[in-house]
Amino acid sequence: MKLNINNFKIKAAVLLVLAALTLGGCKKALDLQPLNAYTEKDVWKDPKLAQVFVNSIYDQTVLAYPDGGFGWGAQTDELYGNFNWKNENLYVRGEATPDNQSSGSLNHWNKMYGSIRYSNIFFSKIDNISGADKVVNIMKGEVHFLRALAYFELLKRFGGVPLITKVYDVNDRTFTEKRANWTETKDFIKAEIAEAIKLLPAVYTSDNDKGRATIGAAMALKSRLLLYAASPYYNKANDRALWEEAKVAAKALIDFTGANYALYGNAANGTYNKTFLDFFNSEIIFSRVYSGLVMADQYNTVSRDLSPNGYNGYSSYNVLQQMVDDFEMADGTKFSWNNPDQAKNPYEHREPRFYASVLANNQQFKGRLTSFYEGGDDSPQSPYSPWNASKTRYCVRKMVNEAHDWNVQEYDATQWAVFRLSEIYLNYAEACAALGEDGDALIYLNKIRTEKAGMGTVSATGPALMEKIRHERRIELCFEGHRYFDIRRWGIAEIGSEDAKGVIIKKQPNGSFTYELMTVQERTWIPSFYYYPIPRTEIQKNPNLIQNPNYN
Repeated sequence: MKLNINNFKIKAAVLLVLAALTLGGCKKALDLQPLNAYTEKDVWKDPKLAQVFVNSIYDQTVLAYPDGGFGWGAQTDELYGNFNWKNENLYVRGEATPDNQSSGSLNHWNKMYGSIRYSNIFFSKIDNISGADKVVNIMKGEVHFLRALAYFELLKRFGGVPLITKVYDVNDRTFTEKRANWTETKDFIKAEIAEAIKLLPAVYTSDNDKGRATIGAAMALKSRLLLYAASPYYNKANDRALWEEAKVAAKALIDFTGANYALYGNAANGTYNKTFLDFFNSEIIFSRVYSGLVMADQYNTVSRDLSPNGYNGYSSYNVLQQMVDDFEMADGTKFSWNNPDQAKNPYEHREPRFYASVLANNQQFKGRLTSFYEGGDDSPQSPYSPWNASKTRYCVRKMVNEAHDWNVQEYDATQWAVFRLSEIYLNYAEACAALGEDGDALIYLNKIRTEKAGMGTVSATGPALMEKIRHERRIELCFEGHRYFDIRRWGIAEIGSEDAKGVIIKKQPNGSFTYELMTVQERTWIPSFYYYPIPRTEIQKNPNLIQNPNYN
């Protein structure tokens, strides 16, 4: 789970008990009590065993890497999924239906309702523990946060969903819950967050508890939730009260003194990726850390998975040309292929975050220059695993630990930033700009540009300022799972479905390179794809469950 969250000694027998609980607490199974096992009664008498149960909720709810970011990016103008690991092609080719939402996709209807079931079991049992009020209250806060997070994962995929707080058991065969609407679901999540904030600590005193939910994590979830609620697609009347609520939530976290959050890492001095590689640093509000002790494939093999084939990497997610082109020049102007000097050397004089986020041709990486050009070691014509070559001729550099040698050991300890302070600054700037408070918006937009990007400030106002903020989110938060949902909440999701572009690079006899743009994947926009479809099997179980619009 997290780096230190599973330091309790978990016996296999405990996990068997937890599995039995999630299947409805079958009494016959629990009546069998080997000497090395625990019964259900034991679990809900001992706070340490109850914490193991809470850990299992984290494991199911807190998504990372392909589930939390790259899979979403591959359904937008950020990335191309080289191996379709998360079934991204169902969406980019316009083929998604209620019948093909497999367990390997990003649908996660069943996964999140499984998490909610865990949470509901916890609340039905936890008061059986006595004499450990402080510990129990913190666990309650954690589970309120996790249940809120699970419902938010459902809300952003499906819109309003059934709000279930009871525990179903194996004897239940009939499900009749109706879907709450978007606002009702948002309000339920908001109430869960409020309960979590009452019970959670600002920080934990033990390093063993790093990675657990805190007040800051709950406040960050609230900020993201309320920003979505205020956004054009969900706030079609442009209710200023919703924007004000989003602004207040973001500023409350910015001003929160309990955890001393601060920006960390600057692209201008080469420390940008320390934001993701230095665990639990000052910018991280909530993260999921995977141990380097055992393999958790695609979660702690991410450095190998993202790197080029010539380094024995997989190039699993390839950066699109559209994303590359949107990084600014070092002077803050836009890049253009129509500019002869820029087209001749497209990777020169770009903003510092470009070099921290994208691995392009002829860049230093792990002791040599990359060679994405035709016939190069990192190309589809390479003698080194050409099937793993990047189709766009770009790889993701952001979050990659170049110091790790995955040829010796594939896996390494990794950190996925679920919430970080840069996002909260941008949430605040966006809400301020929507309210016409341009001065306050510029302060926090420019903090990102100067303190994170190593770039100059901007001074736009009005609609131009909002465009600058949206652009900054695209660059600063790239590959972190925001773009997919940002363009939906802004009501412009179709812009993420342009054909995926890459570049063909040819090395000339004099050592220079030429560049020719190409289409890597044709994509299709389907208006129903603002939401995911509810799996057909779920509709069949519950006659009151209404499918999302325009899905047969």
